[in-house]
Amino acid sequence: MIVEIVLKNEPSLELEGYEKIELPNGTIFANPVEKRAEIVVKKHPDGRVSVFTDKSEVIKSVVQSGEVVDIHAK
Repeated sequence: MIVEIVLKNEPSLELEGYEKIELPNGTIFANPVEKRAEIVVKKHPDGRVSVFTDKSEVIKSVVQSGEVVDIHAK
């Protein structure tokens, strides 16, 4: 299940082992071995940030590094 975590501000994610792909409105963290996108960070115009992932260790890191506004399961 993919979880969207909406944060008040951009979290400081220090994720080792992922290829970081910077985009104008966000960042994608990809697994270079499996060649899969595993984490998407989307910046909203109002300053909020959404993090999409199914990795529990990433969810724990995100929750500890920022103020959670909302969550959605997809």
